[in-house]
Amino acid sequence: MAVDSSPGRIRPYLALVIGTFFLGWLLGVAVVFKLWHLAHAPRWLVFSGMGTVSFLMAPVITGVLFSRGIGRLASRGWRGAPLGLVGLGACGLVAGLLAL
Repeated sequence: MAVDSSPGRIRPYLALVIGTFFLGWLLGVAVVFKLWHLAHAPRWLVFSGMGTVSFLMAPVITGVLFSRGIGRLASRGWRGAPLGLVGLGACGLVAGLLAL
């Protein structure tokens, strides 16, 4: 079984992976900030070791998981509008959390 790795075939998938990772990372940052706000975390705690770790790791993990999930849906034949609706749903969930 030959794999077609021509640049014309890889670029759209690479753009999808980068875009979904960035969207997932932004969603993770928004969730971390909101959870800090809901927990009434003092400023020194946010900028200490635990706050830094949660700020660095949670958005990256969210971005990777979101990107893998969208990538798997794309490999199963999901295109265009359905993937856009999944992204819109994720943004809606974060907007609901931010409205708390």
